[in-house]
Amino acid sequence: MHDGLQTLLPFILIVVLLVWLVFVGRKRFQQAPRGNVVTDRVLDQRQKLQHAMEQLQVNLMEFGRDAEARLDTKIRTLSQLIQDADERIKRMEQLTGAAPSRADGEVPPLHKEIYRLADEGLDKVEIARRTSSTPGEVELILGLRRTRGV
Repeated sequence: MHDGLQTLLPFILIVVLLVWLVFVGRKRFQQAPRGNVVTDRVLDQRQKLQHAMEQLQVNLMEFGRDAEARLDTKIRTLSQLIQDADERIKRMEQLTGAAPSRADGEVPPLHKEIYRLADEGLDKVEIARRTSSTPGEVELILGLRRTRGV
């Protein structure tokens, strides 16, 4: 009899567990809101969501107007800077326009002398001393020679 009880015990526990689950499930089902309560909750949530979406749309429009205003300000500033730069370029062209143009490829005499001394193998300090120039000026002129291919 003891062995029979041990084999039936798992089945009895399973049946008790199923009965308990059915009982708890019925109790929860009876407590669940029905009809208009559920509909009212859904409608309330829908209205809250719609209000949140409208608020988001307002915020996005305000952000867009703010960003547009900032961009317009920056564009005006950049336009003014470009205009100032153009005026400075014209002024620089006027100032440098007074000097004779070397567009015809003619090399100034000082440059020719510096090139000749460099071709003889003299360093920039010695060339500067002989031409009464600065070593930086000699280096610049020699650099121009390399870029122009003269």
